Amino acid sequence: MRLGGTLLAALGWTHALMGTRLVAQQPAGTTVDSTFVLTTGNPHRSPSPFVGNGRLGVVIPALGIGASTSYRAGLYEHAPGDVPRIVVIPAWNAIGVFDGDRWIETRPAPDSAVRSYRQLVDMRTGIARTSYAWVNGKRSTSVEIETFVSRADPSLTAVRLDLTPQHAGRMRVRFGLIGWPPPHRLALAKVERADPAWKPADVWYPGHMVVGSRRSAPERRGALISMTSTPVGRTTVLAEALAVTWAPGLPQANTTTTASGDTALVEIAFDAAPGRTYRFSQVGSIVSSDDAPRPLERATRDVEEGRTRGFERLAADNAGAWLRRWQTDIEIEGSPELQRVVHSMLFYLLCSADSGTKLGIPPMGLSSGGYYGHVFWDSDTWMFPSLLLTHTDVAHSLVAFRGRTLPAARENARANGFRGAMYPWEADERGEETTPQFAIQNARSEIHVTGDVALAQWQYYLATGDSTWLAQEGFPVIRETADFWVSRATCDASDELCHIKNVVSVAEGLINVTDDAYTNAVARKNLEIAAAASKRLGKAADARWTMLASKLHLPYDSVSQFFRTYEGAPDSTLGWVTPLLSYPLAVPMSPRAKRAQLEQAFAQLLKEGPGAMMGSTILSVGAAELNDRAMVDSLLPFSYRTHLKGPFLMLSETPTNDAVNFVTGAGGFLQQVIYGWTGLRLGERGLEPAFPPVLPSSVKRLVLRNIQVRGKRYDVIVDASGRRIVPSQSPAQR
Repeated sequence: MRLGGTLLAALGWTHALMGTRLVAQQPAGTTVDSTFVLTTGNPHRSPSPFVGNGRLGVVIPALGIGASTSYRAGLYEHAPGDVPRIVVIPAWNAIGVFDGDRWIETRPAPDSAVRSYRQLVDMRTGIARTSYAWVNGKRSTSVEIETFVSRADPSLTAVRLDLTPQHAGRMRVRFGLIGWPPPHRLALAKVERADPAWKPADVWYPGHMVVGSRRSAPERRGALISMTSTPVGRTTVLAEALAVTWAPGLPQANTTTTASGDTALVEIAFDAAPGRTYRFSQVGSIVSSDDAPRPLERATRDVEEGRTRGFERLAADNAGAWLRRWQTDIEIEGSPELQRVVHSMLFYLLCSADSGTKLGIPPMGLSSGGYYGHVFWDSDTWMFPSLLLTHTDVAHSLVAFRGRTLPAARENARANGFRGAMYPWEADERGEETTPQFAIQNARSEIHVTGDVALAQWQYYLATGDSTWLAQEGFPVIRETADFWVSRATCDASDELCHIKNVVSVAEGLINVTDDAYTNAVARKNLEIAAAASKRLGKAADARWTMLASKLHLPYDSVSQFFRTYEGAPDSTLGWVTPLLSYPLAVPMSPRAKRAQLEQAFAQLLKEGPGAMMGSTILSVGAAELNDRAMVDSLLPFSYRTHLKGPFLMLSETPTNDAVNFVTGAGGFLQQVIYGWTGLRLGERGLEPAFPPVLPSSVKRLVLRNIQVRGKRYDVIVDASGRRIVPSQSPAQR
């Protein structure tokens, strides 16, 4: 099973429990921290990294140039017969270089040589750098490229290209905006059975943008390029503009522009001299009609202003915005490898989410069209808690997404014959149910997501203590999700026990079960939260919430003293779901029950392998609760190591598939650090000690640096002397 999706489980593909200028630039007077640097000398590296600002993400090509996929948060299409999909927008990095004999390809050609190759992602400043020598017979050209998506100016992108030929002759450089061809579609809104021959790429293709207008106009020492496009089946207009600049004095320069079909580009030809460096820069802006009423005018103005500021200033502003984010950090001493992994996970999460968007995070973030870009419980239960203390403003976007889409959840409940709000198993940007027809049972019956949504809302309140937010935004979601459970549950004739029937378990291969342990536990949690929130706001709680919470059956085995996966579940399912009852749901249980369920899960890991990453990432939290350092040590490698792909530490959903970058797994992994190793939990007083801290043997010291709780900043320090929570110092004081 895969915790948090439908396709792989439906197809049976998973069996889980669940050069010098490339030195990372830092402010003057500081040293380079290598744990913020991901780098490789292999031009054939795979998979490709991505960088982003939480609103826009772009995949970095192997050679740093050439059209690559780029995704904008919240931009979806909906073609007839298909499910809504996040779209791949027209490529804004479609740069080409012609050395006088052939074009430098986006990937090395068989008869060419790429020498002195180095590609680097500086996570501390959010910039990607690539350098190499392109050797083509007697021709050789040194190439250096820098690319970033600005964290300081959310609509801006920038690329700088330096070319140093070692030969004389005519060269050409091309910049452009290029649309993508429409996909070969499947009628996933209609197809009732998944084809076992389907591969993820056959199904997870991104949505399509239809190009409207395009323009390319030469200017003095540059060009202005623009394009508008619209997602299939939607009305949003996306405007993209590029301001291209090159240094004065290009010998015998000649400019050609093209604007037709799905292409708008400029090509500059010039006579190159050996050993001389030629610099080109591009500032881009991507604006939708949701951002501005005249998006093309806004994008054009943005790039003109950006060109005036210049690449260095834009890069410095972007670096400054990233460095401010990194004032909150997770610092690990004793294992540089683990420190780099933790930084990469937090980095890729931040590349996929930003404050003020009111959007959830898809399982693959803004790196691909995986799982169609839909929002699952992954966003609420796996990624949100890791951002809640580290970047509270970003976490707010995730709960605000559920608040914004509450009307769609109400309508979904009504359509299924229930009251209250029923959140969709898979949601698009509108919060509507978007699950493919072949997995429609998940849409109808994998209903635990509704309780997961409510829990995240309450966690946000516990972390912030913001009663105004709770009254205006959080409580309406909590109240109506509680009303859903009252409508969805049924009670015995004796009225002593209540049940939730016909559900798809968190273990998605278990269909049409009664009293699934996780579903009933999260429903009970939702009901208890609704009563607590009412009391906090001075409102009268619905008596039905308290009644149902007290009578909702959890399948507990009094002989063995642990919970069953669902009522009547066979022993073969032990450990599939029940470790989640301890964390994140905090169901009261004996240490014996906690240990039994962890040992069951660990036995499955040893037998089957780690499978889907989200299933194994947070087991360590339960081990820490039991103060079992040996189990924490044993579980740690299962929680991440086999899922890391390539030099850029991209996370695959399973050890054997190429579904990257699985930021759901990043969120789960970071929770074991934040809420497991520290022994801390969110409670009535904010962040509270719940049990003694337990560090893995490889970690000598852990610091949660500058986390935010109820408007104040703290450092949480865990080492051999124990745990300390102290007011955070400003960066200048450290």
